[in-house]
Amino acid sequence: MESQVKEIIARVLNVPLERITDELSSGDIPEWDSVGNLAIISTIEQELELEFPLEDLFDLTSVRSLVEEVDKLTNA
Repeated sequence: MESQVKEIIARVLNVPLERITDELSSGDIPEWDSVGNLAIISTIEQELELEFPLEDLFDLTSVRSLVEEVDKLTNA
């Protein structure tokens, strides 16, 4: 799942996959602003057929947090 999430982030932000590291967060690169974050979340939900809990959306602002949340939802 981690590689899928990173690929989605890179595609949505239109940046090379190599720029998507575990430590990367919203605001670290110009492409990842608040609109980009919403696009990432909605694309992950659509492509992986998941629904993030509403109360967690504000915490999903880094590659690591997105990967962890996807893992949690797919292993639940």
